[in-house]
Amino acid sequence: MIAKIHLTPLFRFTLRLILPLSLLVGTGCQVSRSAQASSSWKVYDAEWTMREDIRKEAAQYIGTRYKYAGTSPGSGFDCSGFTSYILAQYKIQLPHQSGAQANEGNAVQLSRLQPGDLVYFSRKGKIFHVALVEESDAYGITVIHSTSSRGVIRENISQSTYWKDKIAGARDVVRSNVTASR
Repeated sequence: MIAKIHLTPLFRFTLRLILPLSLLVGTGCQVSRSAQASSSWKVYDAEWTMREDIRKEAAQYIGTRYKYAGTSPGSGFDCSGFTSYILAQYKIQLPHQSGAQANEGNAVQLSRLQPGDLVYFSRKGKIFHVALVEESDAYGITVIHSTSSRGVIRENISQSTYWKDKIAGARDVVRSNVTASR
């Protein structure tokens, strides 16, 4: 059996007045939040699309030979020539020197790497190499980079006895360029 609730006339009047107003105000706030969220999602989608495109572009050059100071697929790449060439395809301009590239964009924690980010390596406190992140997951950080011994390769640097201890940091050069172009 359902109990019947008795409402006083004043309480019923208050409900009739307040309930529609609260729904109206609540709906307006939601529309405002949706417009902001939609704009944020568009930037996020554009950024993610660019990151995926950069990753795919870099993978196309696996097997390209190494060339000291090289900046093109025809003649070959050095490490910073490779990263600057790939990112220039997306209107992200970087200097052709790994130490200078290490000052571009924003620092990013290794645990938060995304495709298109750059990882830097140092020896005796000096940056000597740069690599482009292809993927970062539970298995480690996979990069595409131009090495003097093997040319452009894909490599999990987290599992490399050579590279792992030389990781000096990482930079996000994609996000600031996506938001700047909006």
